[in-house]
This record gives sequence, C-alpha cells and structure tokens, in this order.
Amino acid sequence: MIASSADNIRFNGTGRAYMADVGGSSLEDLGELDGLSFSMSASTDKLKSTRNAARATILEVAKETEASLKWGMREMTEENLKMALLGSAINTDDQSASYVEQVAKTLVDDKYIDLGHLNVFLTKLSHGAISGGGLFTIGETVTGGTSLATGKVGFSASGYQELYDVSGTFVSGETLTGGTSAKTATCSGVETLEDVIVTDADQSTRYAQGTDYSIDPDYGYIRELSATSTITSHAVDVSYDYEAVTRKYFHGMAASSLTKKLIFVADKDDQGPRQRWTFHKVQINLNGDFPLIGDGAQVLSVTGTVLADTTQSSGQEYYKLEIMPEE
Repeated sequence: MIASSADNIRFNGTGRAYMADVGGSSLEDLGELDGLSFSMSASTDKLKSTRNAARATILEVAKETEASLKWGMREMTEENLKMALLGSAINTDDQSASYVEQVAKTLVDDKYIDLGHLNVFLTKLSHGAISGGGLFTIGETVTGGTSLATGKVGFSASGYQELYDVSGTFVSGETLTGGTSAKTATCSGVETLEDVIVTDADQSTRYAQGTDYSIDPDYGYIRELSATSTITSHAVDVSYDYEAVTRKYFHGMAASSLTKKLIFVADKDDQGPRQRWTFHKVQINLNGDFPLIGDGAQVLSVTGTVLADTTQSSGQEYYKLEIMPEE
C-alpha cells in the first residue's frame, strides 16, 4: 500500500505468541500476554576531527547491533513457569485421597509444623441419644443405615462424634450403628469441617481449635497456641481425612540459560497490516518483579535476546517478518 493511508497504521495490536525448540516445528501456545514488544539498539564508534575545537564527528562506524524482546505472561501454565524460572524437568507428585489415623505429633509453641498433607478435614456427625447409653467406641467403624456410608470414630462425645476414613456420604435422619459396640443413634446433622481431630494419646481429651491450636487446613500446617493451650508436653495424636490433589513440581534456576524459537502472529482482524514475526533463536531471562501477592494478574515478565541461529541461511539468522496487507 502506498502512503498515506490509515490502513498502513497498526493500532491497538493484538495477537498470539508461540514457542518451540530452536529449529523445531511443534509450537507451545503462550496464552494471554501482558504485552509483547521488540526493540533494536546499535552502538557505534565515532571519529572526531582534530582540526578545530568543535571536534565534530567526521566518521561513524557501526560496532554492534542487538535485538531484544520483552513480554509478560499472564497464564501460569507449567511450561510458562518452567521457561521463565529456568526450571528443571517437571515432576508429578499427586496426593491420593486417604486418611491419617491416630498419628503422634509433637507441636511447637506458636510455630507451625507440617502434617504432610494438603486439604485436610474431618466429618462431624451430630446425633440423638445413644441406645444403651455411653459413647461410641474410639476407632470403631460407624455405618449409616440408609446411606451405608462408613467412618472410623476419632473422638466421641455426648451428642456428636468426629470421624476419619469416611467412605460415602452420611445423611441426616438415618440410624448410625457402631461396628464394635453395636450402639445406635439417630443422625441429626452432618458437617465437613476444615479441622483435624487433635487429642491426647488415649483419645479421651479433644483439644480445641482456636484455643489449644490453630490450623491452615489447605496446606496441613498446625501450631500450638501457647497463651491458651492445655496440651501436655506438646504431645498430641491426630486423625483426619485428606482430599486427592494433583500436584507437580520443578526446581527453579536449575538451568543456566534457555533458548527457544518464538513466533508472534498478529490477529487477522487487527487494524493495519497483518504480520507474522519468526525469531529463530531467543535467549530467555526472567526480568522484573514476579508478584506473589498483589492486585491484578500475576504476570511473568520476561526478556529475550535475539541470537543468531547459524543453521539458517546467511543473512537470515535472526528473524523473519512477513507482512500481509489488507486486501
């Protein structure tokens, strides 16, 4: 298109960016980006005149030219994180749903310890009078007469019991039966609590969340509250269920550098000429803050230095720009 025409102006650009191994053809979508910019800079040597005090430049010779990219990645995909943080291979360490039964722990005054599981919880069943009196037996399996749900008793008190190793879903109104004691009671309420059953060694004393201890149930951290705790010698038994969690990990800064091919394609419906940029070899580095807490999107800010890909033809080692003017 001949100037001057507004069709020549690319305005409020959008598009997609893809990444591949250098020389590769299988592309990874970087997803939503928080900007993508390209820059070039050149340094020169200047020869100054010695014929007068002005010392005017009489010769300028290009010394080196550098091209670079800068972009931000909004999407915290495994590959984006691994790339930006120079990560090792991604490993899988999934947590399967299961339970912990009366495991001894030593708590610490006002400091958290790790229970070793994510998304911990317990099930509390409220009920009416127990047939025959007394309480359900610690450790016995209770079964719901209608739901056929089962769970082990971690703590039992007048009017309720706390369960772990729960299978199925208890329902209000059904008859609860103890597998060892044969005691029965009518269930009046079912609660799933973000808590763990914390007792003394014989499960006779139930310690209270908020008084004796506090917990971060999402990450399985527990601490003793020294100001109000009645726990003896920091020693407790804990029982709880925990959910299945898909979990992957890698080690950051395990790679000293990372080089990739990067392709940017302008959206077909953008204002201005349609473009495709292919950068054959880009060295990538995390650049700037990576906010872990803050308002707005968490953005991986990345810079890339455009390197020469010597596998390309002479004069074509750095990048290729394709322009597709509007018809």
